[in-house]
Amino acid sequence: MPSPRELLEAFNAERSSYWAASTVRGDLFYFERFLKFLEREGVDHVGSITFETLDAYKHRLDTVLGCRGKPLSPRYKQKSLAIPRQFLLWAYRRGHTLVDFAPYALPRVTSPTIQAPTVAQMRKLLAAPDASIPSGLRDLLILECFYTLGLRRHECYQLDVGDLSLRQQTLRVLGKPLRERLMPLSARLCRLLEEYLQVARPRLRAYPDEQALWIAPSTGQRLGDVSIRHMVARTSVRVGLPKLYPHLLRHACATHMFEAGADITQIQAFLGHSRISSTERYVRVSPDEMASLLKRCHPRTARDEAP
Repeated sequence: MPSPRELLEAFNAERSSYWAASTVRGDLFYFERFLKFLEREGVDHVGSITFETLDAYKHRLDTVLGCRGKPLSPRYKQKSLAIPRQFLLWAYRRGHTLVDFAPYALPRVTSPTIQAPTVAQMRKLLAAPDASIPSGLRDLLILECFYTLGLRRHECYQLDVGDLSLRQQTLRVLGKPLRERLMPLSARLCRLLEEYLQVARPRLRAYPDEQALWIAPSTGQRLGDVSIRHMVARTSVRVGLPKLYPHLLRHACATHMFEAGADITQIQAFLGHSRISSTERYVRVSPDEMASLLKRCHPRTARDEAP
């Protein structure tokens, strides 16, 4: 019977087919700690893991202190149990264990309320890059991909020149898990992209056979995933905004479309979500909007309703 560590490569390979590589790498951080716990406990085979094993690991998470000498956060503990549980469910489906861990309950964690940037803040952010220089035009278009098109960071990072069709005004996006969608491009975005391809990208010294859309001039190759995140944060701070990151711009895209009247199912398709519950986390109605909706639409609170 194989050990959990021996199955790690196959588990990650399957997850890589429907999760972004950055997600799989990040989850490995939590799983490695679980593997070390099993090794300390002398659990050599995946079939030897029981509900009691997970309870013992949960107890350790509840009692051990983090690197700063403080208790681990609820979200950290929940993630630390969720990844091993995913692995054990995968191992059960593959026949490596006879124990079905589906009934094992994870700690409940309240999702934090994400404050998306306002429309005014987004205008300020998009006005920051100097589009007259190659790197500035590139950065502006990357910001537009996150906010105007609602792309995920990895979707934006892996764009190739061949994904663009300026003639049809579309952009092919490879989402997760490996689902394609065609995003519409406005005439304004097409003009900017055409200028980028004809003028700015060559000046960034792209290698002749480099297919990446976004180029790092220092290498002539694809602009790094982390570099994109840093660019968004650096640009937002430079113009006096809170430090932003790509997913916040995606949130802003969904929120502002919803506030403008878009249906949630339309936003779901636009963002490439497979489940409506994922979209619901992006679009939250403010108390003022709730009050306005009630006054405008409910028969008991309409203006012409008699007291």
